[in-house]
Amino acid sequence: MTARGDAGRRSDAELRAIYVQSYVDQYDPHSVQRVKRLLRFFDLSPDDVVADFGCGNGVLLELVAPRVREYVGVDFSEEFVRAAERRRDAAGIRNGTFHCGEIVSFCEAHPNRFNAAFALDFSEHIYDDQFARIFRAIHGSLKPGAPLYLHTPNAEYFMERWKERGILKQVDGHVGVRDAREHEALLRECGFADVRVRYLAHYLYVASLFHGLGFLPLVGPLFRARLFVTCRKAAAPGPARR
Repeated sequence: MTARGDAGRRSDAELRAIYVQSYVDQYDPHSVQRVKRLLRFFDLSPDDVVADFGCGNGVLLELVAPRVREYVGVDFSEEFVRAAERRRDAAGIRNGTFHCGEIVSFCEAHPNRFNAAFALDFSEHIYDDQFARIFRAIHGSLKPGAPLYLHTPNAEYFMERWKERGILKQVDGHVGVRDAREHEALLRECGFADVRVRYLAHYLYVASLFHGLGFLPLVGPLFRARLFVTCRKAAAPGPARR
């Protein structure tokens, strides 16, 4: 698994330097395809106000805008936020806004605000201590009972293991690729309950053909490419019975 401790750790400045205009310009051309297939897992209503943390270029907005009242995307990269705003305006979407800044400070300014939150292809870009700090803040920004949806590469997948061993080149900025157990432990540490994990096929067709092998004994975990995690902020306790 990718090292996430202090040894060889990149500084915040080094990590920020990755997500500049050149990164935005070559951002994953499969992002719509990758996110669109997750829509069936989202439980949303027309009155929901939702937050998209690590929103990147705002792909999620165009997919969920018709299903919610208000969308807010948050990202520290000015270049990504500008790209997201251009994408929104080109699509004529009017119920989405973007905030450029730190997730923790944003959440602290919006306690118990959101009906749902998204962290899609984001957690692999942060170290464990950053994860704990950021997702505690996200927990605080959710209304009681609200879900968090998380999508990320699976550290057990054979290609991720090859990247760990240097056989393949790791994606720049992927400093925290984790398995299901690690995500569950961290999310519970951050206060989330009812943590559930789905193993998804790779979003690219050829790679997705390996997914059926995930049911094999012993070697099955090597063929589960992606994690989709759902968890919740615990609902507020009801009135005591007499």
